[in-house]
Amino acid sequence: MTAIESGDGCFFCDEFRNRENVIYENGVFRARIDLFPVSPGHVEVLPKKHIISLLDLTKEDWVSLGTAITEAVHLVESISFRKIYTRLLENPINDSAAIHYRKMLNHPGINKKPDGWNYGVNDGETAGRTIPHLHVHIIPRFEGDVENPKGGIRNIIPGMGNYS
Repeated sequence: MTAIESGDGCFFCDEFRNRENVIYENGVFRARIDLFPVSPGHVEVLPKKHIISLLDLTKEDWVSLGTAITEAVHLVESISFRKIYTRLLENPINDSAAIHYRKMLNHPGINKKPDGWNYGVNDGETAGRTIPHLHVHIIPRFEGDVENPKGGIRNIIPGMGNYS
């Protein structure tokens, strides 16, 4: 897959035209609130240009991506996500999104600073990517949010997270 100049019909490209839910941007990337959060403060970092795969980034893009991820993490630590999810719940994009916002508002970590982070990219449909535009998930983690966090993202494949 290769980068293309136009993202006509791309959900992320279309959404960024109106700049909704953007919390950070630099010359190459934007960070936005994930509209289907799995944890309070779940955000995504996306290239402004329509790029499909992580492997399509240039060396310069990687530097900008690192900066965008770092800045997004600092912002997540300081933003009131209760206000954001309450606002999003007023006009959710669909019923599933509304369910996610309610879960976030009731999450024990909603008013806490995260204790850890998962960073993830679903690069390809087989890997779980649903929108063909590169996006890096930044998922805050909170003490006790799962019974046993050992293995982290290795738990994507059932039974493979426990390697001890």
